[in-house]
Amino acid sequence: MIELVGTEGSSEYKAALMVRDALESAWPGISSSPVDEDDVKIAASVKISGYRVQDIDIVLAGRFSRPRHVRPTRVVRGGKGNRLNNRPLVVESFVVALEVKDQDDRGVRVNDDQVQVRYSRSGKIEWKSATDQNVDQLHTLKAYFSDQHADVFVRRCMIFPSLPDITAPSAVASNFSGQQLISAIASPSPVLERQGQGVLSAGSPPAVEKVLASPLFRPVRPTRLDRERMDRLATKSPALEELLDRLGSGTVFLRGYGGTGKTVLLLQAAYKQFKAEGRRTLILTYNLALAADMRRLMALMAIPSSPDDGGIEIATVMSFFYKWFSRLHLLGEEELDYSDYPALCDEAVKMVASGAVTTQDIENIVTAEPETFDFDHVFVDEGQDWPRGETAFLKAVYDPSRLCVADGIDQVIRGQRADWRAKIPRGERTTQGLATCLRLKRNLSLFVEELAAKTGTGWDARANPAAGGGRLIVLCKPYDRAKELHDRLVEDLRGDGNAPVDMLFCVPPRGVTRDGSTAVSGMSTLLSSWGQDSWDGVDAGERLDFARSSEQARIVQYASCRGLEGWTVVLDGFDEFLEGVEARKRADGLTQEEGEALLDIETAATREAWQWGMIALTRPIDTLVIQLKEPSSKYARQILDLARSFEDFTEITR
Repeated sequence: MIELVGTEGSSEYKAALMVRDALESAWPGISSSPVDEDDVKIAASVKISGYRVQDIDIVLAGRFSRPRHVRPTRVVRGGKGNRLNNRPLVVESFVVALEVKDQDDRGVRVNDDQVQVRYSRSGKIEWKSATDQNVDQLHTLKAYFSDQHADVFVRRCMIFPSLPDITAPSAVASNFSGQQLISAIASPSPVLERQGQGVLSAGSPPAVEKVLASPLFRPVRPTRLDRERMDRLATKSPALEELLDRLGSGTVFLRGYGGTGKTVLLLQAAYKQFKAEGRRTLILTYNLALAADMRRLMALMAIPSSPDDGGIEIATVMSFFYKWFSRLHLLGEEELDYSDYPALCDEAVKMVASGAVTTQDIENIVTAEPETFDFDHVFVDEGQDWPRGETAFLKAVYDPSRLCVADGIDQVIRGQRADWRAKIPRGERTTQGLATCLRLKRNLSLFVEELAAKTGTGWDARANPAAGGGRLIVLCKPYDRAKELHDRLVEDLRGDGNAPVDMLFCVPPRGVTRDGSTAVSGMSTLLSSWGQDSWDGVDAGERLDFARSSEQARIVQYASCRGLEGWTVVLDGFDEFLEGVEARKRADGLTQEEGEALLDIETAATREAWQWGMIALTRPIDTLVIQLKEPSSKYARQILDLARSFEDFTEITR
């Protein structure tokens, strides 16, 4: 059995079809044989989050219950370097990173197994090593499977569909056969040797089975909401045209409340620049769950991220900055201590300001590692929450004219508001305001707006007149006693053309249990008992990857919900969460800014609780479920009193 997943029509998918056909030609019947006999999986345009290389053109893996054989067309060597070409190669299993290059013979140079290809992005022509790129993919894939507890030997191969032939041992040209493909895969590294015969094996059968069961080989199918998001990226709008006109002439600030479309506008601008000019944009966020969500969209649209092809790279702020700290020799060999992060930011800024690190040094780092550091633009999500050291360092290593910063009004949750404008002349910065709520349907927007007014939170965005409808459900009993409601919510999702992945659960800290480095939410356990699969984003390891199945409902802690959205959103223990924020604020005391404003601790604590609450309340599109742990509590009463005044679209369940 051969299974192929990926985005149809792409260059990578077409090459994957060639791989499938080549294997079928070498071993007729393999495509339809029972999976317990032959199991081959091919994934095209693979995205892997949290590793040095995040895009792999094709991942190929397979195992055979009875070994297959092929006569090598390239030199194959054993562990001692001896040639093993006199007998057929025994093929038991393989795991391969395949790199696809579409350059013609004028854009390819070959020196033994070193293959260079020509690129032209932003008008600049460069020659780069396709072999080195393929090796990096190999190591990334090995690390990924190792983290999946599958210790396998990963091989590599390059495919050049536009060349009639190629001499590099680890590459194949157009119309390659299965014999040529397997030979190219076996050629770069020694194979096992048994009685003078070469054996191609990726490792133990259990390890290879784990690889074949990997999420990489699950098809990522878009729901209706996914398709709307995909269409939204390609849609023109006055706000997008205004932003594109501003980019490059100075730092651009997008200013708007939650739900006004700041993150979407960043993605639209990055996508437009990629499609029109082949530009490459880095989008930085501190929210791992949001990064995973954006990477899912990039995977669905097969948007690349490479210094050669352009595209969009999604990264979390700390992981990206630690890569810079490493190149600036600020990190030792010892295990990372993340408590040192603010001091490292400050030290890096001082090195640049003092001249210890020059502009040329920074350019050399970018040139040496373009995959990691080379970007035409850098977009910052939720920039209002960045500490001073982060803002100063980013402006030190990237020209501020290449920056676009999304500024969420009244959504500061990591400390004092960031001062991005420091040392940027007034004439070199512009602000673009976003005033209309584009996420929430009209009814939900009215509810949130009224709640903000009554609690003095300050959320102020016009309801979108084009998005009518929306419903509110206030649940006054535990969610584990509301299976009938849950089933109805899922049924309504499907009726609207969506799927469980379009459902977002926000849970308080109490709903999370930890076992060493692993975290599990009680909600995921509950949903599992109901037969509902989930992506449990409360676990840091889970957040490195995105939800690859449309049947996985998404679960995050409240602290990770900002920037996310769902057709249906369930706020579990909402009143308990707000009480927790208030208690922490009381324990922390007033900031200097709050003291100067003559705020008392009770007012400041309540205001901070509702600021967090507004972030969660602005996540839904169509349906908002607010589950209250204690309906008689202060925050629960405020919710219930207001909900009763919107009886036309509100359901209160006890």
